[in-house]
Amino acid sequence: MGSVTKPTDGGGSINLPTIKLDMTLAELYKQASSSPEKLGFVFCGVNSGLDLNPDFPRNTKFLYQDSPFNTVPRHDLSKDNAGLQRSLAIKYLSLIPQRDAFISGAGCPVILFNLGQSPEQVEHDRHEAEATISVLDPSQRPELVFCAGPSNIPVEEKGIDKLAYKVVLDGLEKYKLTHDLETHWFLNSKAGLALSGLPTPRVQIVEVEGFSGPAEECCDVCRTVNAEQDIDFIPARKCSGPRGQWLDAQANRVIDAIADRKVSFVLKNQQTFGGAGTWVITTEEQKEALLDDMKREDGPLRKLLAQITVENHHLSPGSLVISDIVKDPIGDYGLTFLVKESGEAEFLAASEQMIDGNNAWLGSTINYDNQERLHDKFKDVIERTAKWVASHGYFGPVGVDVLETATPGETATHSGEVTAFHIVDLNVRTSGSLSLPLLRGHFVGRGLNCASSFSITVKATRREFMEKWKQDFEAGRMFIVSWYEDESVEESVADVVIGAEGEAELEELMGRVRESSEEVTF
Repeated sequence: MGSVTKPTDGGGSINLPTIKLDMTLAELYKQASSSPEKLGFVFCGVNSGLDLNPDFPRNTKFLYQDSPFNTVPRHDLSKDNAGLQRSLAIKYLSLIPQRDAFISGAGCPVILFNLGQSPEQVEHDRHEAEATISVLDPSQRPELVFCAGPSNIPVEEKGIDKLAYKVVLDGLEKYKLTHDLETHWFLNSKAGLALSGLPTPRVQIVEVEGFSGPAEECCDVCRTVNAEQDIDFIPARKCSGPRGQWLDAQANRVIDAIADRKVSFVLKNQQTFGGAGTWVITTEEQKEALLDDMKREDGPLRKLLAQITVENHHLSPGSLVISDIVKDPIGDYGLTFLVKESGEAEFLAASEQMIDGNNAWLGSTINYDNQERLHDKFKDVIERTAKWVASHGYFGPVGVDVLETATPGETATHSGEVTAFHIVDLNVRTSGSLSLPLLRGHFVGRGLNCASSFSITVKATRREFMEKWKQDFEAGRMFIVSWYEDESVEESVADVVIGAEGEAELEELMGRVRESSEEVTF
């Protein structure tokens, strides 16, 4: 049987089944590459607006525009905003990496970063992660290696030859890696997809020229303002130096491009995480609201432009992509597959996406009975994507978001290709739904032909949540793949996986779980 933390409230025991994965990430990487090198996994997220803690600084070279970066006012992106900082750290340093650690398997140490360095915090971080993986078959439990931050990864002590990572961290530049950081950043960029030759909607790439100079070389206002800020900032109208002139010119380039574009269209940041940085514009009112947002001194555009420097401008982090909207889609799929060094692809799953009203990813569902049919349908898209990714030196898991249209050619592609399948996002990394294909045997063996993985926030401890759904946990139709209890606010964030006999039953169970929880967005 699986394991669970012992009750401290007098409650009865919960007898969990042992979870056995069909395949682990460690085994998939061995299939992808013939190299005998020992890998270490780094699965955390990253933020470019705020340090996650003193040992995990924000990215300043490889810029990511997640939801807080785009929406939180500049003055709130500060280490003094302890609530926001802790919320991001929980999601990026525990929730996301636990989810991938659950499927990583043995043989490749998983690097986890502590939220803080007090003995109590270090112990709590370890307890949460170890409780999550305790339900796994002992032969598939990963070695969890905790450290303070990216600069403190014990690669030599653990005999790690190279690190495989989920997203690009500035702090990884000094280590030996499975793939180049700048190349990986390009492969995950919106412009990278547009230039790939893959079937993606027709786009216009709005380039930003040059970069802002250092604040200390600009004017008194910039020197004063940036001495008080955690994130770089160029004050509109008040800056009398070259930084302000450059920012105004580049902001106007973007704003003019948006103003000239007829509705309907989609605007995307160059590099995003968790579905943030996407604006779907279908009315003139939405377009005007977007333009107003982009013109604001504290809006996402000016905030982004201020982060472009001599160190990162060659990556084009400030470029924005304006694309056609896919007309009348009849299906929204998340394809997951393994890319081998040879460029071959091994299909893993085709799941359906759950997106909220702001285009943020919430979770995925899978019907195991449909996998062979969907593999055949998307085989060409998968194989072409794998070859393109592998041509840039990447091997490992890849996720592709595809919209299907009823009639080929109704939506113009960037390459002019006539197709019914339009790639709208490319995630060259582990995806949030990767656990679903690796758990097929667990669910199908119990007569559960459908499954879903999604994130929740609950006003409960792990123990209380499991007690509430005890029958489903003991039957193996529900289990936790990531959990973090924030005792300071008596709230937990989690990733759960549930299975059901069919789609109707899955939808009903998902609805009941969601009624007692809140959504988690990134």
